[in-house]
Amino acid sequence: MSVDADIEDIPEGEHLLKLCRSIRDSIFESISRFSEVELGKSIGIGKDGTPTKKVDSIAEKIAIEKLRNFRVVSEESGVVGEGNIFVALDPIDGTFNAVRRIPFYSVSLCFSRSDRLKDVFFAYVSNLETKTEYYAGGNWNKGTAFKNGSRISVSSAEDVTCNAIFYYPDRRYNFKRIRIFGSASLELCLVADGSFDCFVDIRKGEKGNGMLRVYDVSAGLFIAKCAGAEVSDIQGNVLDNKKISMDERFTLIVANAKLHNKLIKLLG
Repeated sequence: MSVDADIEDIPEGEHLLKLCRSIRDSIFESISRFSEVELGKSIGIGKDGTPTKKVDSIAEKIAIEKLRNFRVVSEESGVVGEGNIFVALDPIDGTFNAVRRIPFYSVSLCFSRSDRLKDVFFAYVSNLETKTEYYAGGNWNKGTAFKNGSRISVSSAEDVTCNAIFYYPDRRYNFKRIRIFGSASLELCLVADGSFDCFVDIRKGEKGNGMLRVYDVSAGLFIAKCAGAEVSDIQGNVLDNKKISMDERFTLIVANAKLHNKLIKLLG
């Protein structure tokens, strides 16, 4: 059953949280019925130009059905629907992990009143395997972020010899620890809750604009911002006018304000 995105008399946070949990639970229940071999089969090419695995297709169909009154931007189907609310959807963020039953893959949803990040008002990321969930509500410049119902905030680390999630590792930058887990949305949430001090992606991609896409990172970025993080590209430019579209790309530096400024000088 779909939900009308234009119902104004339902508190948005509670309303959307229930919807996102329904999508998460339905996806996990469905993909659990298949073997690793079946989930990993390539069944075509998505709108983003990359191979579509069966696990991606199953998850996306479920999510889009439940989001049919929204305008959805998703990896496999592209832009679907004509609703007033835009949703950046990644039904399986961490396909490699999902296929191999590595318990670090997520569903990611970001809701905006326009096709710009500056109008985001709610975001949700949940580890599909563990059911750990992160969500945030408010607006792009002021909101509140939660993990499993408790408020979260970024770490207070100020030294660049910190604990970093960094695409891709380069020891010349002197981070204390560097990790990559394979699900950008969840990794951004690990910065939001203070488990890691920063998220950095300096990859420029074919056109020099970055490799991350809006459905990969928009929900995690909003949650991190609501938890007190500064977010920018590697030159320090704000992301407010980034589009919720298939063409948008990102480089990223995400950390608390003091550490963010030092990382800009170090990496930018």
